[in-house]
Amino acid sequence: MTRIQLACCFLLASAFLLGGILLVMLDAKFTSTAYATQTVSTGDFSILTAQTQNNEESLFIIDNVTARLMIVETDINKKRLRVAVVRDLDQLFRTVGRR
Repeated sequence: MTRIQLACCFLLASAFLLGGILLVMLDAKFTSTAYATQTVSTGDFSILTAQTQNNEESLFIIDNVTARLMIVETDINKKRLRVAVVRDLDQLFRTVGRR
């Protein structure tokens, strides 16, 4: 085997290795899984955060006693909070069940 053939074999092997790494990285990027690791349950409330848009996270607060959901939007760049939605979860799930 000549040096050129040996170099071609190494280049081909490295191309397959890099292609495999690329496939693994792309799979991880496009099949992301959401985990509720930032969930806090204390007393009568469950609180969690999630990114809802670019540069925006929302705070979801569930009152376990009254079954109400309040969504507070945060804009990180503008450093502001805004109550976006307050919903009765019992009423919301009854509406969804009728469809």
